[in-house]
Amino acid sequence: MTSLIMSFMPSCKKAPAEKDYLSNKATFAGVAIYEPILGRTLLYKTSFNADGSSYPLNFSLQNMRHFDGSPAPELMESGPVLEWTGLYDGTEKTLKEIENKRKLVNKPFFEIRPGSGDFIFYRSGAQIVSSYPNEGYLFDIKITNKGNERVIQNFRLRPIKDIPYEPYEYDPYTRLRKSESRSDINGNAYTAAFVNHAAMTNVYVSKDTLMHDSLSRVYFRKVGEGNTLTFKFFDKDSVVIDPAKFNLTKWNELVHGFNMSKTNTHVRYDVAYPIPLTNLDTKYAISNKAKINIGYTRTGFNAFRIDANLLLNFSIYEKGDWEIIFKFKRTPRFQNE
Repeated sequence: MTSLIMSFMPSCKKAPAEKDYLSNKATFAGVAIYEPILGRTLLYKTSFNADGSSYPLNFSLQNMRHFDGSPAPELMESGPVLEWTGLYDGTEKTLKEIENKRKLVNKPFFEIRPGSGDFIFYRSGAQIVSSYPNEGYLFDIKITNKGNERVIQNFRLRPIKDIPYEPYEYDPYTRLRKSESRSDINGNAYTAAFVNHAAMTNVYVSKDTLMHDSLSRVYFRKVGEGNTLTFKFFDKDSVVIDPAKFNLTKWNELVHGFNMSKTNTHVRYDVAYPIPLTNLDTKYAISNKAKINIGYTRTGFNAFRIDANLLLNFSIYEKGDWEIIFKFKRTPRFQNE
Protein backbone atom coordinates (compact mmCIF):
# COMPACT_ATOMS: atom_id res chain seq x y z
CA MET A 1 0.00 0.00 0.00
CA THR A 2 1.34 3.27 -0.96
CA SER A 3 1.13 6.03 1.60
CA LEU A 4 0.38 9.49 0.37
CA ILE A 5 1.93 12.20 2.44
CA MET A 6 0.36 15.51 1.81
CA SER A 7 1.95 18.73 2.89
CA PHE A 8 -0.20 21.76 3.41
CA MET A 9 1.49 25.10 3.00
CA PRO A 10 -0.33 28.16 4.31
CA SER A 11 -1.05 30.81 1.63
CA CYS A 12 0.66 34.21 2.13
CA LYS A 13 -1.12 37.49 1.60
CA LYS A 14 0.68 40.86 1.54
CA ALA A 15 -0.43 43.06 4.40
CA PRO A 16 -1.87 46.40 3.29
CA ALA A 17 0.57 49.28 3.52
CA GLU A 18 0.09 51.37 6.61
CA LYS A 19 -1.17 54.85 5.83
CA ASP A 20 0.54 57.95 7.10
CA TYR A 21 -1.38 60.14 9.46
CA LEU A 22 -2.90 63.34 8.06
CA SER A 23 -4.63 65.50 10.63
CA ASN A 24 -7.98 67.07 9.83
CA LYS A 25 -6.75 70.09 11.77
CA ALA A 26 -3.59 70.63 9.71
CA THR A 27 -3.86 74.10 8.21
CA PHE A 28 -2.17 77.37 7.26
CA ALA A 29 -2.26 80.21 9.74
CA GLY A 30 -1.74 83.91 9.98
CA VAL A 31 -3.01 85.50 6.74
CA ALA A 32 -6.61 86.17 5.76
CA ILE A 33 -5.92 87.67 2.32
CA TYR A 34 -2.72 87.34 0.28
CA GLU A 35 -1.95 90.65 -1.47
CA PRO A 36 1.17 90.28 -3.65
CA ILE A 37 2.33 93.39 -5.49
CA LEU A 38 2.37 92.85 -9.25
CA GLY A 39 5.60 93.40 -11.16
CA ARG A 40 7.97 91.83 -8.65
CA THR A 41 8.94 88.32 -7.60
CA LEU A 42 8.08 87.49 -4.02
CA LEU A 43 8.67 84.38 -1.94
CA TYR A 44 6.06 84.21 0.79
CA LYS A 45 7.03 81.92 3.67
CA THR A 46 3.75 80.43 4.84
CA SER A 47 2.99 79.27 8.36
CA PHE A 48 1.72 75.67 8.16
CA ASN A 49 0.68 73.77 11.27
CA ALA A 50 0.88 70.02 10.49
CA ASP A 51 -0.78 69.08 13.81
CA GLY A 52 1.24 65.86 14.04
CA SER A 53 0.71 64.80 10.40
CA SER A 54 3.28 62.42 8.91
CA TYR A 55 5.94 63.87 6.65
CA PRO A 56 6.79 64.18 3.81
CA LEU A 57 3.79 66.23 2.78
CA ASN A 58 3.06 67.44 -0.74
CA PHE A 59 1.23 70.69 -1.50
CA SER A 60 -0.49 71.65 -4.76
CA LEU A 61 -2.79 74.45 -5.95
CA GLN A 62 -6.35 73.53 -6.87
CA ASN A 63 -9.42 75.22 -8.35
CA MET A 64 -8.03 78.66 -9.15
CA ARG A 65 -11.08 80.87 -9.59
CA HIS A 66 -12.45 84.38 -9.42
CA PHE A 67 -14.33 85.37 -6.31
CA ASP A 68 -17.63 84.70 -8.10
CA GLY A 69 -16.58 81.10 -8.77
CA SER A 70 -15.71 81.44 -12.46
CA PRO A 71 -12.36 79.93 -13.61
CA ALA A 72 -9.23 82.14 -13.44
CA PRO A 73 -6.78 80.58 -15.93
CA GLU A 74 -4.78 83.81 -16.04
CA LEU A 75 -3.27 82.93 -12.66
CA MET A 76 -1.50 79.96 -14.24
CA GLU A 77 -0.57 81.48 -17.61
CA SER A 78 3.19 81.51 -18.11
CA GLY A 79 5.21 84.60 -18.94
CA PRO A 80 8.93 85.51 -19.17
CA VAL A 81 10.82 86.15 -15.97
CA LEU A 82 14.54 86.41 -15.21
CA GLU A 83 15.85 83.52 -13.13
CA TRP A 84 19.27 83.36 -11.50
CA THR A 85 21.54 80.61 -12.80
CA GLY A 86 24.63 81.82 -10.94
CA LEU A 87 25.33 83.35 -7.56
CA TYR A 88 25.01 87.12 -7.36
CA ASP A 89 27.22 88.56 -4.59
CA GLY A 90 27.49 92.27 -5.43
CA THR A 91 31.11 92.08 -6.65
CA GLU A 92 30.32 91.79 -10.36
CA LYS A 93 32.42 94.17 -12.46
CA THR A 94 30.27 94.57 -15.59
CA LEU A 95 26.64 94.56 -16.60
CA LYS A 96 27.37 91.57 -18.85
CA GLU A 97 28.73 89.62 -15.88
CA ILE A 98 25.41 90.13 -14.09
CA GLU A 99 23.31 89.25 -17.12
CA ASN A 100 25.34 86.08 -17.69
CA LYS A 101 24.09 84.89 -14.29
CA ARG A 102 20.45 85.23 -15.32
CA LYS A 103 18.26 83.75 -18.03
CA LEU A 104 14.70 84.23 -19.21
CA VAL A 105 12.35 81.40 -18.31
CA ASN A 106 8.59 81.06 -18.48
CA LYS A 107 6.83 81.04 -15.13
CA PRO A 108 3.20 81.34 -14.07
CA PHE A 109 2.20 84.21 -11.84
CA PHE A 110 1.57 81.91 -8.87
CA GLU A 111 3.21 78.69 -7.67
CA ILE A 112 3.33 76.73 -4.44
CA ARG A 113 6.46 74.87 -3.38
CA PRO A 114 5.43 71.20 -3.26
CA GLY A 115 7.55 70.29 -0.26
CA SER A 116 7.00 73.30 2.00
CA GLY A 117 3.75 74.98 1.03
CA ASP A 118 5.50 78.33 0.56
CA PHE A 119 4.07 80.62 -2.13
CA ILE A 120 6.02 82.19 -5.00
CA PHE A 121 4.50 85.14 -6.85
CA TYR A 122 6.45 85.90 -10.03
CA ARG A 123 6.83 89.23 -11.80
CA SER A 124 5.56 87.44 -14.95
CA GLY A 125 1.97 88.32 -14.07
CA ALA A 126 1.53 91.01 -16.75
CA GLN A 127 -1.83 89.47 -17.64
CA ILE A 128 -3.10 89.88 -14.07
CA VAL A 129 -5.15 92.96 -13.32
CA SER A 130 -5.03 94.49 -9.87
CA SER A 131 -7.99 93.14 -7.91
CA TYR A 132 -8.43 96.11 -5.64
CA PRO A 133 -11.12 97.24 -4.90
CA ASN A 134 -12.73 94.01 -6.16
CA GLU A 135 -12.80 90.82 -4.13
CA GLY A 136 -10.10 89.13 -6.20
CA TYR A 137 -9.56 85.38 -6.39
CA LEU A 138 -10.11 82.17 -4.44
CA PHE A 139 -8.02 79.01 -4.54
CA ASP A 140 -7.68 75.72 -2.68
CA ILE A 141 -4.62 73.79 -1.51
CA LYS A 142 -4.43 70.01 -1.71
CA ILE A 143 -2.23 68.32 0.90
CA THR A 144 -1.16 64.69 0.46
CA ASN A 145 1.08 62.17 2.13
CA LYS A 146 1.29 58.38 1.75
CA GLY A 147 -2.26 57.18 1.29
CA ASN A 148 -4.03 60.36 2.47
CA GLU A 149 -5.15 63.66 1.06
CA ARG A 150 -6.97 66.73 2.25
CA VAL A 151 -8.14 69.89 0.49
CA ILE A 152 -8.22 73.20 2.35
CA GLN A 153 -10.57 75.55 0.59
CA ASN A 154 -11.18 79.23 0.00
CA PHE A 155 -7.82 80.94 0.33
CA ARG A 156 -8.13 84.54 -0.82
CA LEU A 157 -5.81 86.29 -3.25
CA ARG A 158 -6.08 90.01 -4.07
CA PRO A 159 -3.13 91.29 -6.15
CA ILE A 160 -2.11 94.93 -5.84
CA LYS A 161 -1.26 97.07 -8.86
CA ASP A 162 2.46 97.50 -9.59
CA ILE A 163 4.41 99.83 -7.32
CA PRO A 164 7.37 100.76 -9.55
CA TYR A 165 9.59 102.24 -6.83
CA GLU A 166 9.86 102.76 -3.09
CA PRO A 167 9.51 104.94 -1.11
CA TYR A 168 6.20 105.50 -2.91
CA GLU A 169 4.16 108.64 -2.34
CA TYR A 170 0.82 107.14 -3.36
CA ASP A 171 -1.53 104.86 -1.44
CA PRO A 172 -1.02 101.32 -2.85
CA TYR A 173 -4.79 100.70 -2.96
CA THR A 174 -6.44 103.96 -3.99
CA ARG A 175 -3.41 105.50 -5.78
CA LEU A 176 -4.23 108.80 -4.17
CA ARG A 177 -1.28 110.86 -2.96
CA LYS A 178 -0.60 110.16 0.69
CA SER A 179 -0.93 112.86 3.31
CA GLU A 180 1.19 113.51 6.33
CA SER A 181 0.66 115.47 9.48
CA ARG A 182 2.91 118.48 10.11
CA SER A 183 3.03 121.48 12.40
CA ASP A 184 3.45 125.11 11.46
CA ILE A 185 5.84 127.51 13.19
CA ASN A 186 3.26 128.09 15.92
CA GLY A 187 2.85 124.38 16.61
CA ASN A 188 -0.54 124.11 14.90
CA ALA A 189 -1.09 120.74 13.24
CA TYR A 190 -2.10 120.54 9.60
CA THR A 191 -2.20 117.93 6.83
CA ALA A 192 -0.05 118.25 3.72
CA ALA A 193 0.46 116.22 0.58
CA PHE A 194 3.11 113.58 1.18
CA VAL A 195 6.37 113.94 -0.72
CA ASN A 196 9.31 111.58 -0.34
CA HIS A 197 12.09 113.01 1.77
CA ALA A 198 15.76 112.23 2.26
CA ALA A 199 17.40 113.03 5.57
CA MET A 200 20.45 115.28 5.53
CA THR A 201 22.62 116.09 8.52
CA ASN A 202 25.07 118.85 9.43
CA VAL A 203 23.85 121.09 6.62
CA TYR A 204 24.39 124.84 6.82
CA VAL A 205 21.97 126.91 4.76
CA SER A 206 23.58 130.18 5.74
CA LYS A 207 26.66 131.25 7.66
CA ASP A 208 25.04 130.61 11.03
CA THR A 209 22.02 128.37 10.43
CA LEU A 210 22.62 124.66 10.91
CA MET A 211 19.81 122.35 9.78
CA HIS A 212 19.20 118.71 10.69
CA ASP A 213 15.73 118.19 9.23
CA SER A 214 14.64 116.64 5.90
CA LEU A 215 15.98 119.30 3.59
CA SER A 216 15.52 117.39 0.36
CA ARG A 217 12.46 116.22 -1.51
CA VAL A 218 13.02 113.15 -3.65
CA TYR A 219 11.32 112.45 -6.97
CA PHE A 220 11.48 109.28 -9.08
CA ARG A 221 10.91 109.76 -12.81
CA LYS A 222 11.01 107.22 -15.64
CA VAL A 223 12.14 108.80 -18.91
CA GLY A 224 12.87 105.79 -21.15
CA GLU A 225 12.92 102.02 -21.55
CA GLY A 226 16.66 101.42 -21.22
CA ASN A 227 18.87 100.35 -18.32
CA THR A 228 20.16 103.54 -16.71
CA LEU A 229 19.91 105.33 -13.39
CA THR A 230 20.59 109.09 -13.15
CA PHE A 231 20.97 111.36 -10.12
CA LYS A 232 20.17 115.09 -10.33
CA PHE A 233 20.20 117.86 -7.74
CA PHE A 234 18.38 121.22 -7.62
CA ASP A 235 18.45 124.08 -5.14
CA LYS A 236 15.42 125.82 -3.65
CA ASP A 237 15.06 127.94 -6.80
CA SER A 238 15.16 124.86 -9.08
CA VAL A 239 18.66 125.75 -10.29
CA VAL A 240 20.79 122.68 -10.98
CA ILE A 241 23.52 121.87 -8.45
CA ASP A 242 26.76 120.52 -9.87
CA PRO A 243 27.25 117.00 -8.40
CA ALA A 244 30.93 117.87 -7.93
CA LYS A 245 29.90 120.01 -4.95
CA PHE A 246 29.15 116.75 -3.09
CA ASN A 247 32.86 116.17 -2.71
CA LEU A 248 32.70 113.36 -0.15
CA THR A 249 30.56 111.12 -2.35
CA LYS A 250 32.13 107.87 -3.55
CA TRP A 251 30.49 108.05 -6.94
CA ASN A 252 32.17 104.89 -8.21
CA GLU A 253 30.62 102.94 -5.34
CA LEU A 254 27.30 104.72 -4.96
CA VAL A 255 25.22 102.03 -6.69
CA HIS A 256 26.01 98.72 -8.35
CA GLY A 257 26.26 100.43 -11.73
CA PHE A 258 28.73 100.70 -14.59
CA ASN A 259 30.05 103.13 -17.23
CA MET A 260 29.51 106.11 -14.93
CA SER A 261 28.96 109.43 -16.71
CA LYS A 262 29.47 112.49 -14.51
CA THR A 263 28.76 116.03 -15.76
CA ASN A 264 27.98 119.35 -14.12
CA THR A 265 24.25 118.49 -14.25
CA HIS A 266 23.97 114.80 -13.37
CA VAL A 267 25.60 111.45 -12.64
CA ARG A 268 24.43 108.47 -14.70
CA TYR A 269 25.07 104.70 -14.52
CA ASP A 270 24.22 101.65 -16.59
CA VAL A 271 22.40 99.31 -14.21
CA ALA A 272 20.57 96.00 -14.07
CA TYR A 273 17.01 95.94 -12.74
CA PRO A 274 15.40 95.53 -10.31
CA ILE A 275 17.35 97.59 -7.80
CA PRO A 276 18.52 95.96 -5.63
CA LEU A 277 18.89 92.79 -7.68
CA THR A 278 18.34 90.40 -4.76
CA ASN A 279 17.59 90.54 -1.04
CA LEU A 280 21.28 89.94 -0.29
CA ASP A 281 22.96 92.59 1.87
CA THR A 282 25.95 94.04 0.00
CA LYS A 283 27.89 97.30 0.12
CA TYR A 284 25.16 98.69 -2.15
CA ALA A 285 22.07 97.37 -0.36
CA ILE A 286 20.65 96.51 3.03
CA SER A 287 17.34 94.96 4.09
CA ASN A 288 16.18 94.63 0.46
CA LYS A 289 16.78 98.34 -0.25
CA ALA A 290 19.55 100.07 -2.16
CA LYS A 291 21.40 102.50 0.10
CA ILE A 292 23.17 105.67 -0.98
CA ASN A 293 25.21 108.25 0.90
CA ILE A 294 25.82 111.56 -0.87
CA GLY A 295 27.99 113.94 1.12
CA TYR A 296 30.26 116.95 1.15
CA THR A 297 32.66 118.64 3.49
CA ARG A 298 33.32 122.32 4.19
CA THR A 299 35.38 124.38 6.60
CA GLY A 300 33.36 126.33 9.14
CA PHE A 301 34.33 129.00 11.63
CA ASN A 302 37.60 128.50 13.52
CA ALA A 303 38.75 126.12 10.75
CA PHE A 304 36.31 123.52 12.05
CA ARG A 305 35.57 120.78 9.47
CA ILE A 306 31.90 120.05 8.83
CA ASP A 307 30.76 116.90 6.98
CA ALA A 308 27.21 116.72 5.65
CA ASN A 309 25.49 113.55 4.42
CA LEU A 310 22.36 112.94 2.37
CA LEU A 311 21.02 109.42 2.99
CA LEU A 312 18.38 107.49 1.08
CA ASN A 313 17.28 103.84 0.96
CA PHE A 314 15.20 102.96 -2.09
CA SER A 315 14.07 100.28 -4.55
CA ILE A 316 13.15 100.38 -8.24
CA TYR A 317 11.28 97.35 -9.54
CA GLU A 318 10.48 98.38 -13.10
CA LYS A 319 13.15 98.30 -15.80
CA GLY A 320 13.80 101.60 -17.56
CA ASP A 321 15.79 104.82 -17.70
CA TRP A 322 15.11 106.25 -14.25
CA GLU A 323 16.03 109.56 -12.68
CA ILE A 324 16.22 110.21 -8.94
CA ILE A 325 15.90 113.95 -8.41
CA PHE A 326 16.79 115.73 -5.15
CA LYS A 327 15.14 119.11 -4.73
CA PHE A 328 16.35 121.12 -1.74
CA LYS A 329 13.77 123.14 0.17
CA ARG A 330 16.62 125.31 1.45
CA THR A 331 19.84 125.53 -0.50
CA PRO A 332 22.82 124.02 1.35
CA ARG A 333 25.86 126.20 1.90
CA PHE A 334 28.85 124.60 0.21
CA GLN A 335 31.34 127.51 0.65
CA ASN A 336 34.05 127.53 3.27
CA GLU A 337 33.99 130.31 5.89
